[in-house]
Amino acid sequence: MEDPVSSDHQLIIDAQSGDFEAFRMIVLHYSNAMLSVAYSVLGDFYEAQDVAQEVFVKCYKSLPTLKDPSRLGSWLYSIAHRTSLDFVKKKKASVHYDETNAPQTDNVNEWLDRHVIQEAVWKALQTLEGKSKSAIVLYYLSDWSMKEIAHFLDLSLSAVESRIRRARETLKVYLADDFESFFRSQRLGRDFEQMVCEQLLKRMGHFYIPVINKKQTTEWFVRHFHLGISIHGNLLLESGHELYLLESETRSPKGMPVLTFSVEDADELWLQLTSGRVDSGPIETHELFGKQFVFYDPDGNKYQVVENK
Repeated sequence: MEDPVSSDHQLIIDAQSGDFEAFRMIVLHYSNAMLSVAYSVLGDFYEAQDVAQEVFVKCYKSLPTLKDPSRLGSWLYSIAHRTSLDFVKKKKASVHYDETNAPQTDNVNEWLDRHVIQEAVWKALQTLEGKSKSAIVLYYLSDWSMKEIAHFLDLSLSAVESRIRRARETLKVYLADDFESFFRSQRLGRDFEQMVCEQLLKRMGHFYIPVINKKQTTEWFVRHFHLGISIHGNLLLESGHELYLLESETRSPKGMPVLTFSVEDADELWLQLTSGRVDSGPIETHELFGKQFVFYDPDGNKYQVVENK
């Protein structure tokens, strides 16, 4: 298994230089670690997910301040723990009952069952001290090795092994074996990583498009639009902005253009695209906006072309 210190080191260097794909790998690798820290403080997985998202936003904005890449894990742990405590303070200051506190589901019995299980697990976890709690939650939430967990929690390998062993024994007294499946059902995956990255790009004001295969779609744009590529592998628009292609299983809203291109000659571009067998709609002339048409990329994303008047 790759040394977590050396792999973190390169990812941080790449991410600090502006490589968003490197940051995506950080999010994917540490998602469940952030969830475990937040859950260990909050006791609620829904709230913990919100905190985990915020942690990665803070991480991205503060990356330049991380001087020692080998400390990425402990640095993230500190951010997650502080953010979780801040969440608790804000919640205590603003909590009140209204309809938003009610279960957000049509199946009330299902919500109650899940709530009862979560309450039982949380009560059992309160018998453990801080890092033992984080260690056992992370053990079940992630696929990390004991060595990776030890590095993240800044503990020795033997300390983590003994803490997890004692924690498992303690939880079994309170919960039998039910807690293992409960934790594993809460794991975060690619959908969470995609959500974090999309949210972050929106906050930063960047253009992005969800695609299935980044390499294939990049080549498609270069071939048909002669766009350049930035040093980080993103497409360069004529405006100077970078266009991020995010590999994702989530498609753009059907019928909504992901981007609108303003061109001098719509007929010329339409002929160029159709000659290249790009799926394009007919040119239409709008009384106010002039000539326009739509086309689609290999992933089915829709684009609109409007001719400058």
